[in-house]
Amino acid sequence: MTSRTGAPPRTHKPFVAVLAVLGLLAAWHLAGLFMFTSGFLLQRVELHDRAPPCAPASRSWRMPTPPRGASSGDPVALEAWDKTLREQGECTLPPRFQRAVVWIIDALRYDFVAEALNSSTTPNAYMHNLLRTPAELHKREHGASIMAHFVAHPPTTTLQRLKGLTTGSLPTFIEAGANFGGAGRVCEDTWIAQVRAQPGRERLVFVGDDTWQMVFADLFDESYPYSSFNVEDLDTVDAGVEQRMLAAMDSGNYSLVVGHSLGVDHVGHRFGPAHARMPPKLEQMDRIVQDVLARLPDDTLFVLLGDHGMDATGDHGGDSELEVGSALWMYSKRPFDPGAHPTRRAKQSLTFFPDVSALLDVPTPTPAYQPFSMLPVAEHVEGHRSLPQIDLVPTLALLLGVPVPFNSLGTIIPEAFASTQQPLGHADSRLLRALRINARQVRTYLDAYATQSRDLAPFEAELRALWHRALQADAAWAESPSADTARAAATQYTEFTRAALDRAQSVWAQFDHARIALGAAILGLTVLVTWMLWRRAAHEESRVLARRVGRAAGYGGAIGMASGTLVGAATHLRVWEGMLAGAALGALVAAALGLQAPVEAATHAAPRATSPVSTWLAVAVVGVHAMLFASNSFTMWEDRITLALLAVVLVGRGVLGLGAPLVRWQYRIPFLAAVVLVLVRLTAMSRVCREEQAPYCVPTFYARHASTEFADNPAYALSGPATNSPYVMIATYVVAMAFADVVRRLLMPSRAHLGSAATMLQWIVRPAMLGAAGFWLADWVHGLERWDEPTRDTFLHIKMGVARAVLGLLVVGAVYWCYAPLSLSVLREPAPDTGRPRVMILGFGNALGSAFLLGGSLGFVFVFLLSQPMGQLALAACFVATVLLAELGDHERDARMLAAVKRAEAQVEPPTSRPLPTLLETVCLVLVGFVAFFGTGHQATFTAIQWRVAFVGFTHVTYPWSPLFVVLNAFGPMMALPVFGAVLLALWNVAPHRVTKDAMPPLPMRVPSDALYMVLGVLWYLGVLAVSAAGWAYYFRRHLMLFKIWVPRFMTAGLGLVVADVLAAGAIGALLLVASRTHRAFGSSFV
Repeated sequence: MTSRTGAPPRTHKPFVAVLAVLGLLAAWHLAGLFMFTSGFLLQRVELHDRAPPCAPASRSWRMPTPPRGASSGDPVALEAWDKTLREQGECTLPPRFQRAVVWIIDALRYDFVAEALNSSTTPNAYMHNLLRTPAELHKREHGASIMAHFVAHPPTTTLQRLKGLTTGSLPTFIEAGANFGGAGRVCEDTWIAQVRAQPGRERLVFVGDDTWQMVFADLFDESYPYSSFNVEDLDTVDAGVEQRMLAAMDSGNYSLVVGHSLGVDHVGHRFGPAHARMPPKLEQMDRIVQDVLARLPDDTLFVLLGDHGMDATGDHGGDSELEVGSALWMYSKRPFDPGAHPTRRAKQSLTFFPDVSALLDVPTPTPAYQPFSMLPVAEHVEGHRSLPQIDLVPTLALLLGVPVPFNSLGTIIPEAFASTQQPLGHADSRLLRALRINARQVRTYLDAYATQSRDLAPFEAELRALWHRALQADAAWAESPSADTARAAATQYTEFTRAALDRAQSVWAQFDHARIALGAAILGLTVLVTWMLWRRAAHEESRVLARRVGRAAGYGGAIGMASGTLVGAATHLRVWEGMLAGAALGALVAAALGLQAPVEAATHAAPRATSPVSTWLAVAVVGVHAMLFASNSFTMWEDRITLALLAVVLVGRGVLGLGAPLVRWQYRIPFLAAVVLVLVRLTAMSRVCREEQAPYCVPTFYARHASTEFADNPAYALSGPATNSPYVMIATYVVAMAFADVVRRLLMPSRAHLGSAATMLQWIVRPAMLGAAGFWLADWVHGLERWDEPTRDTFLHIKMGVARAVLGLLVVGAVYWCYAPLSLSVLREPAPDTGRPRVMILGFGNALGSAFLLGGSLGFVFVFLLSQPMGQLALAACFVATVLLAELGDHERDARMLAAVKRAEAQVEPPTSRPLPTLLETVCLVLVGFVAFFGTGHQATFTAIQWRVAFVGFTHVTYPWSPLFVVLNAFGPMMALPVFGAVLLALWNVAPHRVTKDAMPPLPMRVPSDALYMVLGVLWYLGVLAVSAAGWAYYFRRHLMLFKIWVPRFMTAGLGLVVADVLAAGAIGALLLVASRTHRAFGSSFV
């Protein structure tokens, strides 16, 4: 009877047992991560209330008479005054504009629009003073123009920014994932919905980024969406926006036109801002601005804005200065001030109007002026006029004469309501009326929010006091109208709305402590059970271990699920969540108790000795790594610290090798350790830098030809442009050509470099690696500015064709590897004594290890294709280092075995079978994975995600391949290398057990059990890191740097652990194929 793989049951069953154990661990990991993240990264409470419809606002509004004592702060009188204003107050203003054209240029950074005055670093020819029209009109037409540094609340992903720009609410961190997963429909009130609800409205038209179609599907009468993820296409969306937006304006039949262009963002992602492709794109945007203005009616407001900025490599998602620093320009052909002469322009900027200046000088948590490093010279002494993006929401609503969206926390932009004819103190001052409406709406939202959540309870007394002070100041103005009392009221309303925003922002993520505790308990117990499994896997067969832990987990899980059902029904947890947590915890506790039983005697092989000293040294290294997350500084410098830990371990192993019992080992062990150390040090020379590492980190991953101009700029000190260096690409060709020879050389000591290995390395691995290097060369050539569009399209097709050819070649290689014989060759030579031919099987001593190495090389080439050139060099170095670690560990085990034999001869103790790899060897492999992660251009930050690899072989986002490519690019080096190396260590230089006619059947090989033992060591290390990252993220949950430091690191640890689980199952599956071929060739059996 055979299995589907062709292996007999005795070959098949041990590997199924290993997969069962790994599957159980993966289920526990997923359960723990789900429970923890569902409690730690919850969305804030969304209120689905709508601002009620308003009666048409009048040009003048009569202030009610306040109760006696309200102006002096009497609490009872203030409550009565509050009720009077709530019932009789305004909810909007007469519309200043009848319609609006809102154009979002994705990733429009502030310095792309503002005038770059001469300084040591500006203007920059790639990005400054190219989109010139807004700055020129802002200088010339003061009363009709507002320009500001437009600060986005992180995370700076498009979906979150659209929510903020339309609802006025704050984003939550976990929603960033929805930006790439198709979720995120907006159910909250928006200013667009308010415009749509107005009687007598005309068409609402949208064109551009299809994210709008996803989240605002029913708000527009006409929609023309374009795919938002094809970063290779720099022009199609912009051309569509230009055509459709201008056509809608030409028709004249519209109340609102919204456009969202993507070209600037795509240039940034593709090449970075400091690249020759950016100037023509910004000039195109400037030309479209001029076309819009030529069609702009007098009663229409034009708003040009960016949803976020971009960092020095063109990426975004985090909260660095360049990522959050977008631009805002509001313009009309008639002044914002209704009392101003329609053709005479104000003599000074609206920001310098006395009433506006007084409000901007009010000390609030949100500064009205900020410096911007890309524009060191500012128009104002205090810095650049700066405001949060959510301030646009109440401003637009009141300018268009609609109610402010219910959930908005923004404050009106005072420049849009300032007036010289009706200043503060005037009975009909639009500025004070707008602030009053704005503050009332925020107060209504806070009251409604308090009924649904206690997030803001700690600030309730403070906010109530600020609100009463504002009411008191307003009552004083009502009793004694004057400029001073009006300014005091306006100031108090501003302080209230800004304080509400600041306090809400400080609790923008709520924490469910019950879910967090359950998740942490599941993860922590999984780490404990993994450790216990690792210790027993050294002595018990895989089937025995799987049966023991499976039986205990089944009973415990059933009891836990029943208990969890009752707990879920009695608490705020959903019933199925209680069942999940109960089942996981019950199974883990039962498994831990079951693993306490005495070790079942091995049937087929003697237990192997392990080194307790090396085990505790490994535990110490893992403990140091895990404790890094207790400090934000250590977490930020994890790349340097992991390299240092690996170097210390390698030096220690090299020094200990000097005491090996044979002279050749005394040379080879230190030599191999030194070579690995050199390789990882070379890998560490490739890096990207976190923002927090400036100015002590110098990036090397991308080309740096433009970064010298910004040497004194902390932001640009982090990275050069996001283009690859041609010199590095030449080096990748050299590496791609030599890699097959290097692997062949590594197989030569075991004579396993002949046969199928030679065929695979020569005809699959080498051509595929050359193609992978060629893809990025074609990508670089495709991006050069010198080509016309037909030539560029030709290079695009060449690039796509090369990538698909490589992928096809890897598929062919995988099929060949599955069916090809082991890498063996037969040598016949005459015996020296008899002269009869003697047959030698070359490669027999490493038949399993060489076959697994060849299969792993195919996976390596796949990740090599998905890595950018500098990452390809780093990945190749770490792959070779991993194989050398297998060779180093083999020498160390041989030395320990020989030492045991010598002790036996001295009658100290009997020798055991060949020792197992130590936990310290496993720790080395995991640290090499981390060095590879950082060396391939990654950090535990969103901005380090290399989105461009989603388009390797595709011109558009293609599911599931594009997300898979991004995941493998990020986690392949960090997780695949340790898992591959762990299994390789269990197989390296392990000869098959042959079945011969004249001899007793050999003992079954412990290959499945040894592979499980090694993989469990990797998963234990990664599990410890995940628990530590989760625990310290929770501990620092109110820290200022939580969402910048600890949350990304926890997400990296959690996702990495899940990826490692999947890769471990894949590695065992590949090992099963190797074992099946070994059984067919030699009759070997496995336990």
